[in-house]
Amino acid sequence: MKCRKCNSTKSVKNGQHLGKQRYKCSQCGYQFTRETPKGIDPSKKANAILLYILGLSMNAIAQMYEVNTSTVMRWIRNFALKVYEKPTPAGDVVIELDEMWHFIHSKKQNAGFGRHIAVLPVNWSTGNAEVATVQHSQKCSND
Repeated sequence: MKCRKCNSTKSVKNGQHLGKQRYKCSQCGYQFTRETPKGIDPSKKANAILLYILGLSMNAIAQMYEVNTSTVMRWIRNFALKVYEKPTPAGDVVIELDEMWHFIHSKKQNAGFGRHIAVLPVNWSTGNAEVATVQHSQKCSND
């Protein structure tokens, strides 16, 4: 048996745990039971990420590999953090508020043509911004 901590080949049997043989490294004293690494095979994780990039949903991938959807999301997030650099915004950010009502879940009024909109950065590292508009007062006529 090869120690996973120090890669030494000097290990001795050290009892059993849940019906499996336990070993102890003679060099570092590390105790281990498993011969194979714990978790999903890295090649399966890579295939899951590839399927996601090709357009398969996280739920479908989770069902294929019999894991939770949050596990697939963690694989994808870890892959993205290792491989891709987070983009930094360059210049002004333009957001069309008329399309944002899906995320806000209420659309009180249209932004309309000609309305002045300002996007103020709050924290660029997280992508947070505040949107300010000018409220026009309506004149009432008493006829």
